[in-house]
Amino acid sequence: MNLKQYLLLFIGVLAMNVNAQTMTLNEAKIRSNINSFSALADQGAFEYLGRLFAPELTVDYTTLFGNEPQQVKREDLMQQWAGFLPGFDATFHNLSNLNVTINDDIANATVDFTAYHWLDEQGFWAVSGEYEFGLQRAGDSWQIISVKLNREAEQGSRTVLAEAPKHAVQNLKAREALKVNYRF
Repeated sequence: MNLKQYLLLFIGVLAMNVNAQTMTLNEAKIRSNINSFSALADQGAFEYLGRLFAPELTVDYTTLFGNEPQQVKREDLMQQWAGFLPGFDATFHNLSNLNVTINDDIANATVDFTAYHWLDEQGFWAVSGEYEFGLQRAGDSWQIISVKLNREAEQGSRTVLAEAPKHAVQNLKAREALKVNYRF
């Protein structure tokens, strides 16, 4: 290699090192919680989903449904979602562009999302936009203290939103029957 090639190689390696970020343990925990938020909701695992939240939190879906932001207990939120989300034949909350900022014991995360909801063959509704999460350190983990949905677009029909709760209990029981029990 000549000097010019060495110089280009050195600049390339330097650029890779500058661009490579090491994720901290706290950022990894927060990212895991945000990704689990969508996966656990889609799987109907509300007993596990509830662990991600502080005992009381703020939920703001005003850009989607109007009204005002609500202070709710995590148990009440899980009860509400369990009476709704399992009513769909399937849901898929696709997340992308997750950004996390941490300031001592408080963190904020934003993530782009599209939430797909299917009910029967013809029933479909999707909403996309951005979620904003507030998190607070709780011991060695992070709990969600606020969720804000910023709606940007919708597809399909909202009529499935009224139909889904009619099927939630039956569908959740069927999914619960598929749980695998294990013991240590």
